[in-house]
Amino acid sequence: MSQVENYKTILEEIFGQEINFSKTIATNRCMGALMNSEEPSIFKNNFTERLIRLRDYFSSSEKHTKEIIDTAKQIASGTAYKWAGPYSELVALDYWIQFEDLENITFPDRGDTETYADSIAKKLGHQEIDIDISLDLTTKKIYTDVKCLIPTHIELTDQILTLLNRKIKRTDFLIGIDNLYNVDYLRTKSDLVYEIQSGTLIKELEKCINEEIRHYTHTLRSGEKASFRISYPTPGKNNVLMTMREMNPYMLANDYKYKILDYYNKFLITEPSLITFVLNPWFNSEMMLSDDMFLDVTLRSLSRRIFIELTRDHTDLSVLFPHLSGKGITISDVACKVSGIIFIKDNSIKKTGSEMNDVHIYLNPNATNRILSSRDFDILNWSPAKNRPPFIDDFADDNY
Repeated sequence: MSQVENYKTILEEIFGQEINFSKTIATNRCMGALMNSEEPSIFKNNFTERLIRLRDYFSSSEKHTKEIIDTAKQIASGTAYKWAGPYSELVALDYWIQFEDLENITFPDRGDTETYADSIAKKLGHQEIDIDISLDLTTKKIYTDVKCLIPTHIELTDQILTLLNRKIKRTDFLIGIDNLYNVDYLRTKSDLVYEIQSGTLIKELEKCINEEIRHYTHTLRSGEKASFRISYPTPGKNNVLMTMREMNPYMLANDYKYKILDYYNKFLITEPSLITFVLNPWFNSEMMLSDDMFLDVTLRSLSRRIFIELTRDHTDLSVLFPHLSGKGITISDVACKVSGIIFIKDNSIKKTGSEMNDVHIYLNPNATNRILSSRDFDILNWSPAKNRPPFIDDFADDNY
């Protein structure tokens, strides 16, 4: 039984109906971990129980049930990291439904012109806006789009190595990049996208492998250098490759701060509008494999840079996204519409129950749509402890 066939069986058993996939199917880390075994893994149990909770919670809504099934199906059509987006949506939705006192958890209608009339997307001329979840707190409704927090520099580097592996015939090597550390999100994205399009780096790495060269340093378009290590098999020994990686939580936060701008069309101008980032070791090893203190410092520092630094940056957004030239939207305009950031650390590979998620919610004291405070989330403390209550910081005394 293939990964896709096994996954199809799982979904059909949970939802009690035939699940049809398109011709575009793939294998990935998630579906591989769900393969049948004599003793089901912790992850497989968590994954199936998560879908069962979602099925039961939305059982009275055919529309919402279909949405969940369609989202689950997308996991089977995503190669590389593409499965991580729909997977993250299920993680986030499952987290919220376990708070019994929360009401009206739903999938906002993309074409709801009344709700989205005052949105950045509408301002840019879009006919609809795609936001994943809305829910009611005690006195306020909040909206949030869900994204998997993938390090862009790692995602693009992996794309380069995938293209390399497709181009060359031999497979008896391991390749990695050294110390991809001070990555500068905007510069690195520009550099690596250029390399993917030009193919120059891929050609040089192919040449190195054919000549069994073990070290190669490539000068990127910006002038920065990328150093690769390549390992080849030694008779009678396993092929091992070691690369170096330095980590600093404050520099990592600085490197990530502009990533929020990729989602400029997800924010509302008047209503509370948040972004949810899901972290999982299969698509964010550099954060998830660090210790808890490192991660906590990184996430808070990242949020603070967005809420304090970017809300004061009046650079036109077209500098980063040329297609927005003439739209009159600045970095500050976007950052001020981020009412908050929700980070969900998905521990479902190894942990269960209340330890399955660690959640941090950071609220923007400089938001111009709706400023939220930690008190707005008190409702999360009313429910039985199925979920560990999130850590919430509204920066009320740290806004300078």
